[in-house]
Amino acid sequence: MINQTLKIFICATEQSGDNIGYNIIRELLNKNKNIIFDGVGGSKMSPLLSNHYYSLKNFNSLGIIEILFSLSKYLKMISFLVNKILINQYDLIITIDSPDFNYPLVKKLRKNNYKNKIIQVVAPTVWAWRQYRAKKFSKIFDELLVLFKFEIQYFKRYGLKTTFIGHPIYYINKPIDVSKNKTNIAFLPGSRINEIKKLFPYFNLAYNYLLKHSYNIDIFIPTLPHIKEIIQDYVKDWKIKTIVITDSKQIEENFSKTNIALVCSGTASLEIAKRNIPQLVIYKLNIFTELIAKNFIKVKYANILNIFENKMIIPEITNSKLNEKIFLFEFKKLIEKKKSNIEQIKNINKALKKIDSGAPPYYLAAKQILSYL
Repeated sequence: MINQTLKIFICATEQSGDNIGYNIIRELLNKNKNIIFDGVGGSKMSPLLSNHYYSLKNFNSLGIIEILFSLSKYLKMISFLVNKILINQYDLIITIDSPDFNYPLVKKLRKNNYKNKIIQVVAPTVWAWRQYRAKKFSKIFDELLVLFKFEIQYFKRYGLKTTFIGHPIYYINKPIDVSKNKTNIAFLPGSRINEIKKLFPYFNLAYNYLLKHSYNIDIFIPTLPHIKEIIQDYVKDWKIKTIVITDSKQIEENFSKTNIALVCSGTASLEIAKRNIPQLVIYKLNIFTELIAKNFIKVKYANILNIFENKMIIPEITNSKLNEKIFLFEFKKLIEKKKSNIEQIKNINKALKKIDSGAPPYYLAAKQILSYL
């Protein structure tokens, strides 16, 4: 089908998924120019989509309670997308991460007799909670591309073809000159608006601590176009030099000058780890979501490397433990305790070896996807 024009629908509702989708599309187009892409994505995917149905700003919910309040909106979006997919009869569908949106989308498609292949990129975290999802996913998807090798076992037992592609941090280069004078602290407050609202009071605490103790350091905030103004509004009265950046080249330049980082838990934390930057991770769910989740979650930590190692190699403060006193104690430690930061990086590099696929993930993903066309 190389000379035939092909149509692919691709769906990513989070920033990490938008990054993955953008790079997969580019890799696919490098191998076959005769593909048209429609779908859901953020600022990276948008220029590559012929029809862009929804963007990341349409997906701001985080946690069980928030999703319940937005359920009606999401059901309408799913119905709209199902209708578009059935009308256009895409040759292939790719869904990325976001299992609480993508699973009901694909399930409704199958109920409406959609027969073409559907591939999910990034497995739901069945090893952390809701393990029953492995069986449910296996009934409606044709293949699952996973970022971590240990995830294969959970889905293959139900007959779902599962391929390990590795994590996108593969593409991030470690700093060569670790002794270089570094004058930045990176603040990464998240990619969802409600996430930022919950966490920014702690970034403000960090700012006030830096101001009070006259640290000779600049604040660097890498962010996204659709939330840049929101971040700028939060920091408009800050007296420490604060750089809010969306340009990828400028972001990399500033990471090379970054000494330490304060990070919202998630993909951003792994990216900081790969860059060998000592970090403190913070994360906060709605109190009701936390109480519900406590009964189901099987892991002790939020950070994926802490989960892998079954110990806290990266300091994290989460949910009800995240308060001013504990936060300032850990933040001060991040700034002043160079010995513990060196130990953190040493442990991180040992853990990162366990998630290296040894080959470019986007290349492996594109190879698997093209095998269906």
